[in-house]
Amino acid sequence: MNLRNRPSKALVLPLLMLLLTALAAPAMAGEDAGIKYRVIVGKFENKADHRWYHGPDPGEGMADMLITALIKSGHFRIFERAALQEILDEKGLSMSDLANPGVEAAKKVEIADILVKGVITEFGYKEEKIGGSVSGLLGGRTGASVKSYSSRVAVDLRLVSVGTSEVLWAESVNASESSKSLGLSTDKFSFGDQKRFDEHIVGKATRKVINQIVEELREQTAKLPWSGILIVADEFLFIDAGTEIGITPGMKFEVTRLVKEVKHPKDGRILKRIYDTIGLVKATEVEDGVTTVKALEGSGFQTGDVITIKK
Repeated sequence: MNLRNRPSKALVLPLLMLLLTALAAPAMAGEDAGIKYRVIVGKFENKADHRWYHGPDPGEGMADMLITALIKSGHFRIFERAALQEILDEKGLSMSDLANPGVEAAKKVEIADILVKGVITEFGYKEEKIGGSVSGLLGGRTGASVKSYSSRVAVDLRLVSVGTSEVLWAESVNASESSKSLGLSTDKFSFGDQKRFDEHIVGKATRKVINQIVEELREQTAKLPWSGILIVADEFLFIDAGTEIGITPGMKFEVTRLVKEVKHPKDGRILKRIYDTIGLVKATEVEDGVTTVKALEGSGFQTGDVITIKK
């Protein structure tokens, strides 16, 4: 064998990495673009029996916990409560209107994509004796019993499409926690003190529920077809969204046009929307709030045409 013809290790490694990158590229290109949907978290309705609890309303506390967790996840666009109320006031809407099918969709879709609604059905703990006596300091037996504590928190959750008022997903999310120690007295347990809250078994179960909701919301939004609006300015084409929702250069979008709406003859509900395919565009420059695109297929594009991600 001619050793001079064998590639060196210094050359083999870069070639191998290049090959692996090339093989992975098609799969990465076809993955979900990771669109950041606009999410509104409503105050959770509290129907749990928690006479032991003396802190702020659990419904408000869990909603605030969820908002913080969703922001930290980096996968969603979340409205601050004050900013949301200002937007609703401008539109003449209330929080309940966002899930009301009778309210004009055009007003609602400008506000957000998904409304998270929850009802707390369980929020508490119980204690049980698990031993009759324990050893004393001098080897004797005392009457003190060993106790075990168990907690359970459950929320009936609904994810509602703001635009259509359709319930996208509904399920009960629950979690349990157990310990030989309660963690701290219940009069010191409160949503207002995160450190103490996380030390309590009810706090630990609540945190599990919040984390489950975040993961479920990620899974459900990954299934949603995102859509935007095409804007035509002379020979230039734009999309009404950009870096804030996760669009990146090179992403491709189908352009369609609404040609007919089929409505229910009695109540006027839209049963089906029929679209024509106009063409295909690709993102070339992405900024906050706007994306410049160029046409790859089709012609006759118009402002108001619907943009969807090309799978």
